[in-house]
Amino acid sequence: MSTTLPNTEPLPSQLDPTPEGAAWLRLLAWLTGIIAAVEAIFLGMIATLVPPLVAGIVLTIVGLVVLRRARRVGIVILGITSLLLLIGSAPFAASHLGHPESAVDFTHAVVGTVGRLLAVIAAVGAWRKASPTGARRLAVAAVGIVCLTVAASSIAMLVSTGDDARADDVTTVIADSYFADTIAVASGDTLYVDNTDLFRHTFTVVDTDIDVELPAAVGVRVPIDLPAGAYDVICDIPGHEHMTAILEVE
Repeated sequence: MSTTLPNTEPLPSQLDPTPEGAAWLRLLAWLTGIIAAVEAIFLGMIATLVPPLVAGIVLTIVGLVVLRRARRVGIVILGITSLLLLIGSAPFAASHLGHPESAVDFTHAVVGTVGRLLAVIAAVGAWRKASPTGARRLAVAAVGIVCLTVAASSIAMLVSTGDDARADDVTTVIADSYFADTIAVASGDTLYVDNTDLFRHTFTVVDTDIDVELPAAVGVRVPIDLPAGAYDVICDIPGHEHMTAILEVE
């Protein structure tokens, strides 16, 4: 009588309990989740609803939920959302990437730009079920970029100094991303522009040579050598178009 031995050959799932592309899926979920959290914090700090960022946060949450049930669909949602926001936010991020002394703007720009780029790469890796080695390397790169961002911003903030106001300066204050409606100063005097915000601005007088960079929480003395008259003042940073004022020179 012959005895049939049970088939002891392990099933594919037993040989490799981790689904193909799982490392990329985890990386994609972590990257998009962190970016969404950073965007939510940023929106809370500026106390303004920016529709593209709000839409990005909502789509990211939807993508993360879908990723648990329908991986392919979740990958598409997170990948396309990251790509569209990367492209759409480029003009805004570009204006802040060269200013590490303003930590909030700089960190937001780096996380948004680099994080979304890495998320797009992670989405492609997850879709193709690529080798987990690449995902680990990308994760290490992401951590390294975060560390470099914090270090660069910290050093820049330490070495960046503004001006001290003098007794005869005329002072105007920027608060909550707004100028005073009207700024009055005599020709030849110095205007002390005190930026009390955690964000960088510019003090730009239209059709003149006055275009002053104002790092976060820094005051700058601005000589007003202009003929008497009324001048338009703006903040020349994308997204700050609401910041306007009238400079009245006597």
